[in-house]
Amino acid sequence: MKDNILARHFPAPDFLDVPYVGIDISPMNVRMMEIIDSTTLEVGSYAEVSLSKPFIITDTDNTEVKEILKKWKKEYKLEYIKASLPEEKAYLFDTEVEYGNEAKMRSAIEFSLEENVPLSGTDVIFDYRLVGESPKKDFIKVAVTVLPCDVVTAYSELFHQCDLKPISYLIEAQASSRALIKRGDRSTYIVVNINTARTGIFVVSGGAVQFTSTIPIGSTDFTKAIADKLSVDEAQAEMLKETRGFVRGEDGIVLGALMNTAQLFVQEIDKVYVYWNKHRASIDPSVAVQKVLISGKDGVMPGFKEYLGQMLKMSVEVGNVWSNLSSFEKNLPPIVLSQALNFGAAIGLALPENE
Repeated sequence: MKDNILARHFPAPDFLDVPYVGIDISPMNVRMMEIIDSTTLEVGSYAEVSLSKPFIITDTDNTEVKEILKKWKKEYKLEYIKASLPEEKAYLFDTEVEYGNEAKMRSAIEFSLEENVPLSGTDVIFDYRLVGESPKKDFIKVAVTVLPCDVVTAYSELFHQCDLKPISYLIEAQASSRALIKRGDRSTYIVVNINTARTGIFVVSGGAVQFTSTIPIGSTDFTKAIADKLSVDEAQAEMLKETRGFVRGEDGIVLGALMNTAQLFVQEIDKVYVYWNKHRASIDPSVAVQKVLISGKDGVMPGFKEYLGQMLKMSVEVGNVWSNLSSFEKNLPPIVLSQALNFGAAIGLALPENE
């Protein structure tokens, strides 16, 4: 089992004391967030750059992303980072293991890998989180995240080419949930994380991401739907989306343009809800979904959360990516809400482990 593959890519100083930033690379954007004080959790430097073409880690030429990272390294004097990995490359499953020391539990999880993941145990790395008590005596429930070694290696090599030292990785859903779900909250939520070209729909329960789904629909699809329906350019379509959205106007034309795309969101969220009810909540009612949280700047489209709530017949809220920061009375985040909603994963990565 190559569960220590990361150690071969960078040294191992006392990471609890070194300053680091969170870096989130999605297919069309690169974002960076710094939390400069582990006590006050004050926001430091942050940056966001849109890409001219989709980023794919396996491409032989990722010059654009490398140039961004090298520029940030110089401008913000970066060295250590925590980075996101694409959730569509990960495998998640839950199991029960006998409670014990780290080595004992990892060994038990390792034995269960090949029956849950379509890859050889020698080709993957994994991590896990404790999520609850098991009805079996001396056993505990764990949520396991598995990634192919070659994916982690490719990202490590990318960062090292930019002279950046990755301390750790989280899949994007895990990073986002660290920002959106208040520390200690073990309730169950469906999170809808709307990116530029894709959307992650994942279930957080017991403080851990336990199910993920990615759909190839994002914020640009809403914009394009308006542009096509109203025969306007992208800039005007974006303005109409942000100002009118799902609020029914006199002509209802913007709302009508958004309907087909919105219905796809409803269908995919409902699939996740039905799956979770069938496989988890029906067995343990305590993990029933409490509400849907929307992340990404399209979450604040006028009337969008109300539309989803009505269609899904569930409580829907715009997520708070600052949930685990200190009171805003002293440190007001320097980013407007709509922009901050795009920084969920970067914020989650930047938060200290003992926040």
